[in-house]
Amino acid sequence: MMLRRILCTGLLAASAFSLPLHAQTTAVHHPLDGLTTDEYWTVHDVLVQSGHMTEKTLVASLLLHEPDKATVMAWKPGEAIPREADVYIEDEGKTIEARVDIANKKLEYWKTMPGVQAPITLTELNAMSDIIKNDPRVVAALKARGITDLSTVECDPIPITFIAFQEQKTQRIGYGSCDDNHGVYHAWGRAIDGLYILSDVVSQKVLRVDDTGIVPMSKGDMDFEEAKNTPRANTKPLYEVAPDGPSYTIKDGEVAWQGWKFRFRLDSRLGPVVNLVHIQDGDRYRSVMYEGAISEMFVPYQSKDKGWATNVYADNGEFLRGGIIRAVAEGDCPAHAQYFSGIIPSDQGTPILTQNMACLFEHVTDAPAWRHYENGIMSTKGPTRELTLRTAAVVGNYDYLLDWTFEQDGTIKVAVGATGIVETEGVKEETQHEKMGEAQYGTLVDSHLLAVNHDHFFSYRLDMDVDGPNNTFMIDRAEPEKINTDNRTSIWVRKSMMAHREQDAIMDLSARNPAMWSFVNPGQHNRLGYATGYEIMPGMTGISTLSPDDPAQKIGAFAEHQFWVTPYKPDERYASGVYVTSSTGDDGLASWTKQNRSIENTDIVGWYTLGFHHMVRDEDWPIMPTLWHDFLIRPVNFFDRNPVLDLSNDPHQQPIH
Repeated sequence: MMLRRILCTGLLAASAFSLPLHAQTTAVHHPLDGLTTDEYWTVHDVLVQSGHMTEKTLVASLLLHEPDKATVMAWKPGEAIPREADVYIEDEGKTIEARVDIANKKLEYWKTMPGVQAPITLTELNAMSDIIKNDPRVVAALKARGITDLSTVECDPIPITFIAFQEQKTQRIGYGSCDDNHGVYHAWGRAIDGLYILSDVVSQKVLRVDDTGIVPMSKGDMDFEEAKNTPRANTKPLYEVAPDGPSYTIKDGEVAWQGWKFRFRLDSRLGPVVNLVHIQDGDRYRSVMYEGAISEMFVPYQSKDKGWATNVYADNGEFLRGGIIRAVAEGDCPAHAQYFSGIIPSDQGTPILTQNMACLFEHVTDAPAWRHYENGIMSTKGPTRELTLRTAAVVGNYDYLLDWTFEQDGTIKVAVGATGIVETEGVKEETQHEKMGEAQYGTLVDSHLLAVNHDHFFSYRLDMDVDGPNNTFMIDRAEPEKINTDNRTSIWVRKSMMAHREQDAIMDLSARNPAMWSFVNPGQHNRLGYATGYEIMPGMTGISTLSPDDPAQKIGAFAEHQFWVTPYKPDERYASGVYVTSSTGDDGLASWTKQNRSIENTDIVGWYTLGFHHMVRDEDWPIMPTLWHDFLIRPVNFFDRNPVLDLSNDPHQQPIH
């Protein structure tokens, strides 16, 4: 993964757009608002003035420290807003945790964290590339491959999530390869395979060079940047416009639309964080979710080759320098979208303002909310509308579009669109045919270029607060029942069970044993007596097939199941733990749930695994068509009846085409 180039160009590109912009960074209205420019500088100044910082100290992460939930819920507008920041620091091989009280401009603590490693920084990657490619052993290996012009060669010491080398236990290790972007705009597909370098990024030394043999480099055309930009034949204009402006409003950071109210912030580790989601029911607003965000991404590659076996990534926790939250381009969002700026920290903890880090737009689905034809009468309402908050993540070769979509019937749709460039390995083969019954580690997408099999897993942390914080997790199973009638022998019935403890709530999808998963409030009921609830409705998804004892799988252990439930704990935020670089896998969701804590009628958090196995197609090269996966958070017995009976059929309320 050529992270150094991707991180650099991503930050430069972020300032290139000039679309309508709304800053999330100028003022603080609520305890959950993102850090502002002034607050970043306050944190920076407090750290510098503390005397702990040196010219070699690197800020690997700087995030809002969310106040305890009870504090947030008790806070009222006009009161002082609690503001703190958590800082993770790399200090010549030591990992430091610091917390800064922003309001009082005070360093609360500075403590060394033994046995863990901070995320990689751009400074470390930049420093090591030239050191690696000028190492005599590397120079000789490149020369043996006919590469003597090093000006187009880049070498990246990629951090490793799991313990793959003994050196990781005492050193800050990177293990990677080089690439040659001569003749192309980007070097994906131009990796110099068979040459792998183990480095200590603190001492800035090359520890070992592994040369497993010369592999031919593909010379295929992969410059998708120069693809034709002309309409296909008979393409006519198609518009969706909002001539009177958006139907939503934003006041002091709170979005209001079609009965929904919510807040959001843009976080350099979690990406988009949606907070305090409420929906209107009559003359009152009812709570649905306290917070939702991507907790971790786990991307294991499936190659047995020596240099590839370490290609296992926990993207949220490893690559915090703006990887999970990047600019969205004009083509990512419709023309009438509103854009929002955001801030990520530099390696010195100073603020980097990035334009267009998110967009918000209303969209017409072109489908009715409901319809029925009876006795010559057509009854229908619609088309329906949606409100989408969209951000983008770019982590190395992959791009992801990340959507939170609010629908008129009280449903929230959460979606990931995967695109970008598939990662490839150099191989000897120029062509390839199906090998029935044989193990295949990828798909040949060009001569000498194999796109390696891999997985994508996203852990969504969903702090549901259905009609308040005290919720219970319910499983409604469809179970077969034998009957004896004149014409039937079997039916299915719904059987409900309450998950009392964490182990009761570890869920896997099964087409043979279907079930509904719901968060219900046992203290609130609809007019017919049902406990009010919201269901997690899975979409197409998958689980990891790696062995549980695989060191790589221990980092992504959350991917072994589709759903988990834990009691709310403010320090349990990341499904693979806080520190995922050189991790032993003893922190995170799988470890927490071994306690088997009570989750009945209390404040609970759900963790949904959105995942898919990627067996690459030739159509995915040189750029992958966007592939969408989603799941729904939808009301179940929450309302007394269909909440969209009252939608308008007025054509003036419909889109203009």
